[in-house]
Amino acid sequence: MNSAVPISGFWQNAIASHLPLSADVCIRKQLDNEYRYHLLNLIPVKEGQTIVKWVGTFTDIHEQKLASDLLEKRVEERTSELRKMNDALEISNIDLQQFVSVVSHDLKEPQRKIQVFSSIVLKKSNERLDPQVSDYLNKITESSERMTNLINDLMDFSRLSVDYKFQYTSMNDVINNIIADHEILISEKKAIINTGTLPWVEVVPGQIRQVFQNIISNALKFACKDQPPVVNISAEIIATKDFNGVADKNGNYCRIIIADNGIGFNEKYLDRIFTIFQRLNSRNEYEGTGIGLAIAKKVIDKHNGLLTARSKEGEGATFIIILPIHQTIVQ
Repeated sequence: MNSAVPISGFWQNAIASHLPLSADVCIRKQLDNEYRYHLLNLIPVKEGQTIVKWVGTFTDIHEQKLASDLLEKRVEERTSELRKMNDALEISNIDLQQFVSVVSHDLKEPQRKIQVFSSIVLKKSNERLDPQVSDYLNKITESSERMTNLINDLMDFSRLSVDYKFQYTSMNDVINNIIADHEILISEKKAIINTGTLPWVEVVPGQIRQVFQNIISNALKFACKDQPPVVNISAEIIATKDFNGVADKNGNYCRIIIADNGIGFNEKYLDRIFTIFQRLNSRNEYEGTGIGLAIAKKVIDKHNGLLTARSKEGEGATFIIILPIHQTIVQ
């Protein structure tokens, strides 16, 4: 057999480096001129510091090489397809965001007018209106408020498809700001919110605020009727990205636990509470759009974290959040 490529170059490199050499070469058969791939191995044999000879082998790897080349080609083709799909998805996301923005804007204005003018009619004509008509107007106003909340929540959900910059943020500052915003509601319900020492975490501040705001709001909303809401928020550094991860002050993740004493839920519905528009309670009894926890789940996913909940009916709910402290360590 003759070499399809000069082997002298391999020899020269090996001799100059005094190191073993392994390389793929293509050898042509003399009988039928077929080229086949072989693995060339060269090993120096030394006496002291002197190389006295070289031992070399040729191993036929033609089938393996062809299979490998075919696999690489398919991987390259698939990668190209995925890249095109990703580009199309990004364009689709941009179009979707623009669509949601336009629709929301177009809906908000007439919605605002319905709400405002219904309230004006009620205030100006409350004493002269038939009780049934007054009741109808109240229902229109309440429905308008729910639709406004729904539009705002849909806008929040759609914005999560946009990339934002991560930055180190104090979780205590985030919680304290939310408590300040809910000051009146907390006072009305005589709620108690206990917050431990929380870590600084690399997050998108606006998005992570939505997570805590939705969970704390739910704790206040789904409180038991016979006792004030109590919410306990604690955190610890853990070694692994695991709900049951072992505490480790040098770990790369943090586990944040938000526990309340509210009405709780049956854990068989756990998957439903993180699904958009899914509700476990009557809208007449508890307000809401059914988007809040879906937003929380999507935010935590975008932060390469985990979110779950544990609960029993009538015994409160506990939400567990796992977040990487540094996004750069996520693999």
